[in-house]
Amino acid sequence: MYYDYIVMFEHLFSERGLSLDRLKTLIEVARAGSIAGAARGDSARQSLYSRQIKELEEFFGVELTRRRGKVLVLTRPGWELVRRAHESLCLLDDFKSRSRNMPYRFTIGAGDSLHAWIAAPALAEMQKRGLPWLFALQNLRNSDVPLKLQNMDVDFGIVRTSALAAEGLESRVIRTMDYALYVPAALAGKGTSGTSADFPRLMETLPLATLAGGSGFYASLKRSCMEYGIDLRVQCETQSFPFAARMLKSGAFMAILPCMAEEELGKGFFKVTHPALDRLARSISLAWNPRLLRVRPSAGKVIEAFAVPGQV
Repeated sequence: MYYDYIVMFEHLFSERGLSLDRLKTLIEVARAGSIAGAARGDSARQSLYSRQIKELEEFFGVELTRRRGKVLVLTRPGWELVRRAHESLCLLDDFKSRSRNMPYRFTIGAGDSLHAWIAAPALAEMQKRGLPWLFALQNLRNSDVPLKLQNMDVDFGIVRTSALAAEGLESRVIRTMDYALYVPAALAGKGTSGTSADFPRLMETLPLATLAGGSGFYASLKRSCMEYGIDLRVQCETQSFPFAARMLKSGAFMAILPCMAEEELGKGFFKVTHPALDRLARSISLAWNPRLLRVRPSAGKVIEAFAVPGQV
């Protein structure tokens, strides 16, 4: 049987040009978008990367890159080899971790607020329960997560369920994200009770901080407020909800935040709900590439830990 395995793969080793180092280079070039980007300005490394990819092309007998303008981009066979190489390296990494009894390492891609208010509490709970995993967090836009998952640049993504239009991905809904207006008690003044009736007056008179800057959330918020005859005026446009929460804590701004942020706000704030905000509720999913479970079976336990806390 051992001899049969040797004969089966003999043709892969009868020619020069294939190595883990060369495959790693191809993956790095794919992630960076170009050889120059992967080399990070190092001309010697750029020359090495160009030669290694050329050697892979000669070994497989197919064009892996194509010049587009002044840069080289991967061809379809190039992307296919990247996917297969990534899977093979994942298998080897998984085997090494099991052999040395080392913690498994997984990468999670998500936006800043989802890392802060969904990933962080979940990972803290896993750590308390002594689950044998290490995690690396990548800050990504919702729109970037599906592609990163398809290319297996990250193991998991935490993302709005509506953003998962990409084919070939699997997911589980793990949270529902709803929103409220949070107002410092000192800023709200007398007469504020925290009911929906306060919402129009507060929106028209007090400075507001929330996620804006052309985001899809801001567009939905503005449209929803208009339907209720409320003029949306944002005095502090932020790039993330955690920063909006920081502005709220300053006491100078009220903020529209996901309700999951409440645990770290502390006391001294009014929470105001309104139908205009109810329409913004959305589900949040943990997503992954189904190939991940083939090359890293231990990933299934991570999915269960996120989806059903305490049931692993």
